[in-house]
Amino acid sequence: MAISPASTAVFLLSLLTVSLFLSVLTSGSEPESEQVADLLALQSESKSGVIHLDDRTIAKFLTSPQTPRPYSLLIFFDATQLHDKSELHLLDLRREFALVASSFITNHNNSNTKLFFADIEFRESQSSFHLFGVNSLPHIRLVGPNAKSLKDDSEQMDQGDFSRMAESMAEFVESRTKLTVGPLHRPPILSKTQMGLIVALLLISAPFIIKKIFAGETFLHDPKIWLSGAVFVYFFSVSGAMHNIIRKMPMFLLDRNDPNKLIFFYQGSGMQLGAEGFAVGFLYTIVGLLLAFVTHVLVYVKNTTAKRVTMIFALCISFWAVQKVIFLDNWKTGYGIHGFWPSSWN
Repeated sequence: MAISPASTAVFLLSLLTVSLFLSVLTSGSEPESEQVADLLALQSESKSGVIHLDDRTIAKFLTSPQTPRPYSLLIFFDATQLHDKSELHLLDLRREFALVASSFITNHNNSNTKLFFADIEFRESQSSFHLFGVNSLPHIRLVGPNAKSLKDDSEQMDQGDFSRMAESMAEFVESRTKLTVGPLHRPPILSKTQMGLIVALLLISAPFIIKKIFAGETFLHDPKIWLSGAVFVYFFSVSGAMHNIIRKMPMFLLDRNDPNKLIFFYQGSGMQLGAEGFAVGFLYTIVGLLLAFVTHVLVYVKNTTAKRVTMIFALCISFWAVQKVIFLDNWKTGYGIHGFWPSSWN
């Protein structure tokens, strides 16, 4: 049976149409798979799994591909010239960001292709910072698969959540991407080798320590140690040291008008530097030590004149210290403290 020319033409036309359709599908899927493969390769090259981006890779993975992209990017914006600004905590936040990234990758057995963690540095990628509209740090932003405008369609992490570090970053990821980060794998404070050495030293020294304890010859049996410890606890309490640790406050700041000048006392109630807390704590400690000396030592002095002179000296020093504290408080906050005499004295 002969095949008509019309049937042959229809068959060839159908075959050509199917081939073109398959080629379009293949050409559309290959770049996406290549982009995911490139991201996985960059992720494997990073120790923490955080991919370092610049203007070129931002264009390659975010602005050039058509939406929806098969992945999301969580980006940490960094600036090396601001690492010395301790109030920004950029280095600490960068370490916590790397912790979330490595924990997420570990918990997903290196098989996740839906979310990638990345960072970008200001000096290398100023145009990308402008593209995202980032003008302050710290800054973390999630670029979802459907984000066309990097500034308007991406989601910024609230800066108020940075205080909880890695935990708040993990919650941000889970709430926005519906992916599970899993437990955070923080490195142990001591390695197994260090723990083994400590245990070995304790076992070796245990007999000698027990012997010293029963003989009453340890430093814990020395009253001077307890006295020093009490003074330290008092100074630690009144100097705001716990506030400095929790808030990670610097001891001093550099003067913006004169970089060679240091600022130890910050005028304003919004912030307290470590140096001013220690200065006030030192003044409080002087008063406390003088009070302890007068009530526990001076009472045993039999010479009345020596008692009176020492008492007057202690009162003068205490009055000076309290006056300095009141002056600093008034200078810093603007609040004044006024004395009130009995009404019968007026």
